[in-house]
Amino acid sequence: MKGVILGRCPTATIVDLSHSVPRHRVHTAAFMLASAVTAFPEGTIHAAVVDPQVGTARRILAAEAGGHLYLAPDNGLLTLVTHREFLRKADEPPARVVAVENRRFFRTEVSSTFHGRDIFAPVAAALAEGAELDDLGPALDTIERFEVPLPRRSRGRIEGQVMYVDPFGNLVTNVSASYLAGSDPACIELEIAGAIIRGLSRAYSDVPAGMLLAYIGSAGLLEVAVNRQSAAVRLGTDLGAGFSLSGCP
Repeated sequence: MKGVILGRCPTATIVDLSHSVPRHRVHTAAFMLASAVTAFPEGTIHAAVVDPQVGTARRILAAEAGGHLYLAPDNGLLTLVTHREFLRKADEPPARVVAVENRRFFRTEVSSTFHGRDIFAPVAAALAEGAELDDLGPALDTIERFEVPLPRRSRGRIEGQVMYVDPFGNLVTNVSASYLAGSDPACIELEIAGAIIRGLSRAYSDVPAGMLLAYIGSAGLLEVAVNRQSAAVRLGTDLGAGFSLSGCP
């Protein structure tokens, strides 16, 4: 893919976001993409190829959202970067999406199993060279999205879900710091998989090694971890695991 991009756009700057997405985990890829893009300058082109249905009739999408451009299969991978209630500012314009169909931007020979090299990479290079979204194909009103579980609040209690498990086994949730505004960190109590964590910590070292903690992570979301161990292994939890918070206004 890098060779194709540089062959068509020699001045391109290529940054590897990750090659460690668990195989076929579209939900994980969607979170990794959405939580990382804010570190990049506007106009960056993000080519995301987690594509279990490669070679089928699934569409390839190009999108513009929040000042960034995206290329991804139409399998839910763009759910979070186009969602205006999670990891995006609510006042941003809605995303604009087209189907990538114009074959003049593809490589001459297109493999049925390596669209990353033969379609995504040359199209990314074309965008870097100045091609417009509308040059790639027709506009779309709907794309494949998975349901984004937003937190639920009731009588001083918040119900949430684990959205992402990072390589350290830390559990990243769908509760943002804004949901906890006005709460006393020392009075918050989190219950997950039968374990209870009292109070919010600032960093891992606030608790002894091997102890559970809850804190606001680098993405501005509530996380659960074990200092120097894996919370996912300790608690036996994965994506979608539910939890509750009390002590919230």
